[in-house]
Amino acid sequence: MSRPTIAANGANVKVVLPPGWYATVSAITRKPYNQLLTCEYEVQGDTKNNFVANKWNQPNQTMRDIDTTDDVIGIIPQNDPVDINIKFYYSKTGSIREDALADDKYKSNKVDILTSVKPPNAPKDFPDYTTFIVLVEDAPDGEQLAGKPQYDDFVCTINCLRGIKIVPIPVGPSYNLPNIQGDILPALPKALEYFYYFRITNLDHFRKVFKEFILPKINTADELVNRPPPPVNPNDPKSFEYPFLGVNVGFSNLGLKKFGLAGESLGDDPFVKGQQQDSRFLGDAGTLRGDFWTPDWDAEFKVDIDGIFLIVAYNEKIAQDFIKDMEAKFLYTASRSAIKKIYSLHGFPRAGAEARNDHFGYRGGMSNPQVKGVTYKDKMRYPGAPEIPLGTIIIGYDGDADKDKRPAWAKDGAFMVTRKLNNLVPEFDDFLLLHGPKIFPDIAPQAAALRLGARLFGRWKNGTSVEMSPDNDDPSIANDDNRINNFTFDQNAKQSRCPFASHMRKSNPRNDVSPIESAFKHFVRRHNMPYGSEVTPEERDGNGTIQERGLHVVCYQSSIVRGFKFIQEGWYNDPNFPPNKPVVPGMDPIFGQTGKEDQAVYRTMSGANPTTEQELMTFPHKFIDPRGGEYFFNPSISTMKQYIAAQ
Repeated sequence: MSRPTIAANGANVKVVLPPGWYATVSAITRKPYNQLLTCEYEVQGDTKNNFVANKWNQPNQTMRDIDTTDDVIGIIPQNDPVDINIKFYYSKTGSIREDALADDKYKSNKVDILTSVKPPNAPKDFPDYTTFIVLVEDAPDGEQLAGKPQYDDFVCTINCLRGIKIVPIPVGPSYNLPNIQGDILPALPKALEYFYYFRITNLDHFRKVFKEFILPKINTADELVNRPPPPVNPNDPKSFEYPFLGVNVGFSNLGLKKFGLAGESLGDDPFVKGQQQDSRFLGDAGTLRGDFWTPDWDAEFKVDIDGIFLIVAYNEKIAQDFIKDMEAKFLYTASRSAIKKIYSLHGFPRAGAEARNDHFGYRGGMSNPQVKGVTYKDKMRYPGAPEIPLGTIIIGYDGDADKDKRPAWAKDGAFMVTRKLNNLVPEFDDFLLLHGPKIFPDIAPQAAALRLGARLFGRWKNGTSVEMSPDNDDPSIANDDNRINNFTFDQNAKQSRCPFASHMRKSNPRNDVSPIESAFKHFVRRHNMPYGSEVTPEERDGNGTIQERGLHVVCYQSSIVRGFKFIQEGWYNDPNFPPNKPVVPGMDPIFGQTGKEDQAVYRTMSGANPTTEQELMTFPHKFIDPRGGEYFFNPSISTMKQYIAAQ
């Protein structure tokens, strides 16, 4: 009975696989520089070529196929012997990577081979196997340092199994995390973020730079779930020195068209027409001339936008160095670039004790929906957050109601909605100081303002919900991750504890809808970032907002229609949501929009006063002012390789 054999010639390895044998090939890099394994074999007259590469400066990691992102090459049994030819390459030059390494001048030096076979005393039913472990030495003999180990540069494992069907052991849901951009799920870790909106002006050069410079730097969900960088510790300045760079990318419908991808096939009408035209229905202020809508946005967002780069880092130097290098590489003459920067927004968390809070001062994020095995493994950090199927966020999985209608290139991608929302903080604080003491005359004015603000948001500034603690910001709840988000609404209390229209209740209705899970298809993952300076004394002295500050919204979903758009129009802006209440709840006082304040069409809500819950509170001024945004599609890694980076 023939068995697999292996032979080496320098850094070339040939395995002969007998008829009826399976084989898998995988590799692990041990070094920070670029390495490549090529695997060539023939199946039924068809020659297969796989290119398996590592990532720069990520030693001791599994290497992946540059086309499929798979970490294992599988070869099924054939009726004839199969020759598997494997070659190894390397380069210590960062720009020479992936298939560019497949050149004799980058060949590794030599290999050492270890072999393991089925022991003779193994149980009778134990499968017959042969395993070859190939240890690779990159450096030429003349460059070897005395006393240093050899054959420690990367490891290739070839597992051969005879005559049985290989059934993978199930380890959980089949999520292709290496193919999903990492800010979608679980989220890029952020000490600062640049939102770089652009238009493509030279497609060929854009493709070239995208393939060689951008694509290798894009972080995947697999990387962030299984090999995350250390978290930033605001109290430890050294944590900001960690050299982490995060890059993700999204394309508008206009951008996808430039690569021959039809956004219409995604089945999401708002994405096709873009946010500028859709903003009319979101409640943004603007002007309608015939059928054309012009929102009252910043000028930068009223032009065609093809895409956006999300750039995050732990310190400014790393982020700005990347942007500088990127802009230089997109130049195809001394003065002409393949992209036009439309707008760049610099976002960063607030300082000190406000680091977890928005500019209004409220902590959030505890009820962001979770996907088991992706955003958490064994236990949610904040129990009570909705646990949703992956397809609510990622196209092509259970939870995506349109998964069978979407084109193949859409799988593992997601829609991204961005919104630049200026926060009118002095106006909000002035409103609270004016009306809070009228509702709560028995407490100090500042305390009354804080209490009214908590009822409008549904949470106190420290995150404690008014449902759990209507009269004070109970720190014992705020400091307990297991309690802060773990509650439902007391339906018998009506609005005495938490107003129906409070922002928190509008955003996550919990048991206000039945069954609770009926709302899950509308949830989005929010990865927002504040921007702008703190409120100045001049602004606090009754002059209102002078300097720009706010929240750059980033939310992900598998459907804008069911996700962001539904939440804005069907929850925030709908005065009758939550449904079936004894009084009309009103609009979300924070995120609700009429777009017609200049026509005296104001937001109203009931329940701001806990003792007279039918009394309406009117908001003649908005506290959030939308200044722009766009609808994007963040493709999978494989789609970007096949369509965006293709030449």
